[in-house]
Amino acid sequence: MARLTCYDGVGCIGGNKILLEDGGTKLWLDFGTNYSQWGKFYEEYLKPKTCAGLYEPIQMGLLPPIRDLYREDDLVYPDADPWHGIEAQSIGDVRGILLSHAHLDHMGMLPYVHKEIPVYCSGMTFAVATVTQETGTGASVQYCRVKSPKLTETGLTLSGASGPIEPRPFVFVAGCPGGAFSEFRSDEPARGKLGPAAGERPLKCGDLKVRAFPVDHSIYGACAWAIETSAGCVVYTGDLRCHGRQAELTWRFAEEAGKLKPRVLIIEGTRIDKEDTRSEEQVRQRALDEVKKAKGLVVADFGPRNIERLALFLDIAKETGRTLLLTPKDAYLLKYMALAAGNGDVPSLNDQSIAIYSEYEASTSAWKKGINEKYPEKLIRPENVAKHQDKFICCFSFFDVNELAYIKPVAGSIWIYSSCEAFNEDMRIDLVRLGEWLRHHEMVFMGGDDEDEKNPFHASGHACRSDLLKLVDIIRPEVVIPVHTEKPELFKEALAGRCGVLLPERGVPIDL
Repeated sequence: MARLTCYDGVGCIGGNKILLEDGGTKLWLDFGTNYSQWGKFYEEYLKPKTCAGLYEPIQMGLLPPIRDLYREDDLVYPDADPWHGIEAQSIGDVRGILLSHAHLDHMGMLPYVHKEIPVYCSGMTFAVATVTQETGTGASVQYCRVKSPKLTETGLTLSGASGPIEPRPFVFVAGCPGGAFSEFRSDEPARGKLGPAAGERPLKCGDLKVRAFPVDHSIYGACAWAIETSAGCVVYTGDLRCHGRQAELTWRFAEEAGKLKPRVLIIEGTRIDKEDTRSEEQVRQRALDEVKKAKGLVVADFGPRNIERLALFLDIAKETGRTLLLTPKDAYLLKYMALAAGNGDVPSLNDQSIAIYSEYEASTSAWKKGINEKYPEKLIRPENVAKHQDKFICCFSFFDVNELAYIKPVAGSIWIYSSCEAFNEDMRIDLVRLGEWLRHHEMVFMGGDDEDEKNPFHASGHACRSDLLKLVDIIRPEVVIPVHTEKPELFKEALAGRCGVLLPERGVPIDL
């Protein structure tokens, strides 16, 4: 019997962890961080103790209580039993994790699962996940490569750990990268051998045929999934939209998924209550108008890993005679995403309109040194930006805002907030602090309204209500299961008489 269990992503945005079982095959649809749950207990300066491994993530409900799913061999500290007082279950052998994309609310809890479980994703998603790990720190970012920590009297630590770095097995699907990606894969021998590559044709995950479809989202490499089960086809959208520069991918997926006559459609519903859809082209035009009027420094503040927005501001930089100034982390990501794409869809660091901001710092990490050594002619120091402010668009976020103290923005400088609205208390506090910095330097703040719909400099990564319902009409499933939404009941109201709608409950199996 085939069945689904939504262990997370229920009644909230993100954190998807959906178990699909059919016969002897068990697989997961995403394995992300539920930031709503995380935010109940933690914030920027209060985080789970990595020295206790699995203990806090299990105890605080950040991970499903499934004992045989995790790295108990090296993530359990003897004095902190993660299963104390927890009613745990076992599910047996898991044949794979179908990863929709590289946002942390969909892949953030991968470091805790057994390193032998294959991860199925696009090559671009692997590239982004790898860079996210390399530019992060600690055991909690081991998305693609795993190193066992050393057991000490005071906890688990990676410092001084001498074991090998083991690559997780990956299977690439949905537009497998070409020859250029071989350079990326072999760039560090520690990555080891990866799983076999495949295109859009079906491939096996355990005893089940699975197929991936590229879709439009605010991060490159996103894909939806279709799984052939004994009860019929199960389609999972991951996150998607229909108004980006690659909108045709989403509509093509819907048409192909409809041909499979799916039994179940698991659909994201982030914006089931929103109707406005601002396109990336509208964002580009509004931002271009403001950059043309700016007399001093321009800062473009957009979400991490949003290369589509980066490319948008690169176009604006070229049109206004400016240089797009990237942080080293953005440059490092761009380098490997371009290799993974292998087709020019991702801007190249060799573009003459791109430079790299070289901040003042006491020490430099290994990955950053590599960027500095490979592109020395691209490095721009703060004093040079200060002297020629009308020649740059700086890709900064709140965490780079103290660079303003060294650049000293001149009159006519603007900060364009081209990211999502503040959806939690920490982000709202950050925006207040950002405002203080900008007032101190007399810099004009643009965007940043309380709702995405009102910010002319941001286009959402998620489909609006009418597009979501149109996707359902094209795919024509027998049953819709809404996830990744705070208002799943709106699907039931909107689809009454058109198809069945099941509202999932956390941890409760749904027989298909």
